[in-house]
Order: sequence, then C-alpha cells, then structure tokens
Amino acid sequence: MGQEINTAANSTLASATLWPPAKPRNVSGKAIDDTQRANEMTEKEKIFGEIDNIIETVDRFKMEPLFSEEKSRRQNKIVSTLPNDNEILKTLSYLIAYSQNSNSEIVEQVLKSGKFDNAFANFKIDEVVKLNPCDIADNHWNSIKGIRQQAKLFHIVSLARKIKNIGSFADILNQTNIPTTIKNEIDIENFWRGFDKLLVTLKNNKIPFFQSTTSLLHFLLDIGYDCVKPDLVVMKVAKKLNIVDNETGDKNFRKTVRAIQEYSVDRKIRPSIIDFYFLIDEGQMGAKKFVKQNFYKKTE
Repeated sequence: MGQEINTAANSTLASATLWPPAKPRNVSGKAIDDTQRANEMTEKEKIFGEIDNIIETVDRFKMEPLFSEEKSRRQNKIVSTLPNDNEILKTLSYLIAYSQNSNSEIVEQVLKSGKFDNAFANFKIDEVVKLNPCDIADNHWNSIKGIRQQAKLFHIVSLARKIKNIGSFADILNQTNIPTTIKNEIDIENFWRGFDKLLVTLKNNKIPFFQSTTSLLHFLLDIGYDCVKPDLVVMKVAKKLNIVDNETGDKNFRKTVRAIQEYSVDRKIRPSIIDFYFLIDEGQMGAKKFVKQNFYKKTE
C-alpha cells in the first residue's frame, strides 16, 4: 500500500461518509481490538485486489486507440474554470439532460446538434430566467426529446432563476475548500467535509436537481474533481465487489465513492479512471466501444 490509511483521522468524519467505517465499538463503548481492525484491513485489501483484477482483465481486451485516448483524457483532466454564471448554467443543464437514465448516446447527439442550447437561449442566464418552460416544450420538444423527460425543462429554468438570485456559484464552490485533486487520506476527509458544506448550501437555497449526493458528485466529476458518480452501473460493481450490500441509498453511494477514492490514493490512479473501468466491466452502453467485443464473452 503506497500510503497507510490514517485511521485516527478517519474517525473524525460521520460514518456514512467513511469507507471502511470508523472504528467500531463494543457495548461498553470501547474500541474493538487490533484483531478486528486487522480483519477490516484484510477485507479492504481483498476488495482492492478485486479492483486490480477488473483493471487487468479489461486491459487485455482494450480497443486502441480509443481506450488509451479516453483513459488519458480522464487522467489529465483538471478542474474547469467556471468564468461566469452562463457557463455554470450550461454545465449544470447538460448534466440534467444526461440524468435519470437517459440514453447517453442519444443525449450526446441532441447536445452536439446545438438545438438544446438554442432552446435555452444559449444559456444566457438573463434570458433563460424569463423563459416559460411550457413554451420551450411547445416550440422545441420535438428536436430535443432525446433527453426523455419534459420535467427537465422546468428544472433548468428554475435552476437559472436560483443561480441568478444567489450570486456567484463559483464563489460558493470555492468557499467549500473541496480539494481539486486527492492525493492522501487528509484530502479525502477534506473532500467530504467540503462536499457536505456545499450540499447544505444548495439545499438551503433550494437549488433544483443538485440537492442529492449523486447529482452533486456528478457535477464535481464533470468539472474535474476527484470523485465518481455513483450511478446504477457503478453501484452494481460496488455490490459485486462487496463494497456495499445494497446498490441504493445515500450511505452506500458515499461508501462506494470513498472506497474508490481510497483505492485511487493507494494505487496512484485517479477516481475517474476507476469509474471508466467499472463502466466497461458492467457493460454500460457508452463504454462498450472501448473494448473488443469478445470481452463480454469471456465468461461464456
């Protein structure tokens, strides 16, 4: 292991954000003995080894140069500069378009066509706040229906109005002091402290669509932070690896992301790359193109 996990520092965070959990205690309130802690580390090392196996297996079937190009893009991505509220609105709106199990390839086609941007006045926030979502549906839905749900139109207009009211979203993000990259256990702790601070701010301001762990992690991942979006595909792999017992629930989402962050620190590889391997392993539609077709026949 490249760097020992600082278990003493771990205990300062809420157990819902820790992976593995903070030191367990017996009925008398005393910490469990060293044997149990050793067992926990053994379980963690076992899971890390299984992630290693996924990576090694995928690497044998990678489709070049697509695979290496995508891996390099993820490895070298840095936190985006969000210069103004227009860009922030556009970034968040694109994530809304991809959300709720929409077909990522179809959504990508809609976004590349420019028709989505046109429907929302190219995300000029001073104009978007004046739009009526019903008018957007009447005038543009046929050309952007690949995003699946008309409710997203209401979310985006509402989002624009909230951003306009709260001031600089970028300033709010910077004030949380979330580390842009994660290199050690302290960075992981600071990530979750800042994450919870940001989540509370968004909830207090009733920012639509980004008041949940999954959607906010998706936003941070998209702009380059060291995390992953715990979507259905990632959670299936997490359950298969025994990181969690259940694929749903906020506690399990956080536990999975933290597990990936800790693996990333140990193996010196970014979380977004682990996400990439998980998506391929579970056969996510947009990820299948990065490996040879016989990858998914390997167990037959």
